[in-house]
This record gives sequence, structure tokens and C-alpha cells, in this order.
Amino acid sequence: MLDLLAIALSGLATYVERVIFLVTKKIRPPDRTLRFLPLVGPAVLGAIAVPGILAPRGELSLIETIPAVLAAVVAWLLWRWTKQLVIGLVGGLLVWWGLLFALSQLGLRLS
Repeated sequence: MLDLLAIALSGLATYVERVIFLVTKKIRPPDRTLRFLPLVGPAVLGAIAVPGILAPRGELSLIETIPAVLAAVVAWLLWRWTKQLVIGLVGGLLVWWGLLFALSQLGLRLS
């Protein structure tokens, strides 16, 4: 029960800390904080995506990691070349699925 109370209080404190800047215009984050806010999105995306690319099932395996890394590189290259996110995502997925299919046809176990 004490654990649940600690989680609830820390969640409430975090919520209040973040919402206070939206509620009032008088209180602003410090300039040092404002300077780093544009970097939060890419950092969070990287923290979510990189482990899934490098260790798709929670552990490093060349058979599963190489297709994911190649697909990510192709998706990035297509996005940079076309400036269209959808083309990059679809191209990366097609490469990933194609590599997984080719590996399964070669008899390599993927699970």
C-alpha cells in the first residue's frame, strides 16, 4: 500500500511540475531549460527506437539485428532523399520484411 502511495504522490508531483507552466504565463521555465526543450523529442524517440532496433527481442542476435539496422538505414536514407516520412517508413518496412523473408527461406531461425 505504501508503494502505491509513493507512486501516486510522485505522479502528482510530476504532473503539477509540468502543468504549472501551461496554466500561468507568469511562471516560465529557466532559459537554460528552454534552450534544451527542442532536443527532448529526438532524445525520447532515440531511447524508444534504438533498443528495439539493436535487440528486437530483448537480446542481441545478428540474425534479428542486421535486418532491423539495415531497414532503419534505408528508411532514414529514403526520408532524407524524398523528404517524405511515409515513403521512408514504408521503404524501411519493405526492406525489413524482405530481409526477414529471405533469412527464413535460407532456413535461419528468427525466434
